[in-house]
Amino acid sequence: MKIFGWLVATVLGLALAGFVFIYLSPDYNLLLVRSQSMTPAINMGDMVITGPVNGPINGELKPGTIVTYERGKAWVTHRVLSIDGDTLVTKGDNTEDPDPWSVSLSDVRGTYLFKIPYVGYVTNFTQTKRGWFLTIILPATLLVAWLVKDIVKEALSTT
Repeated sequence: MKIFGWLVATVLGLALAGFVFIYLSPDYNLLLVRSQSMTPAINMGDMVITGPVNGPINGELKPGTIVTYERGKAWVTHRVLSIDGDTLVTKGDNTEDPDPWSVSLSDVRGTYLFKIPYVGYVTNFTQTKRGWFLTIILPATLLVAWLVKDIVKEALSTT
């Protein structure tokens, strides 16, 4: 049982280190999906992790690659239909027509590596008053109460 605990702690530690690396690295991004345009490959509420174009993990950019690009102030994650020099034609999997605009290669912020389902829902929930209470305040209060109980129990047993 002790080995299982160490294994779980190691896996969680490595996952946390990976997320910290992704968060701090300028070439990698964590993005929350806010639309259904890429369903069924990527759903609303999923967290998408993107890496550098032509990076060591994802290979070269080609038709079929899912990219995230900047359009104005918004970031869009769609699939590449075709590439003509430095211009991409993209389309959401859940839309019938290609995007009505072309995407410059310089606007591409990353290519899709993987997704974590439903994380966006948890993030949005924690930003509400009820979510903040249930995910932060209540557990912290219970932890403090548990610690106080142990301190009082220890103080009473030494007298």
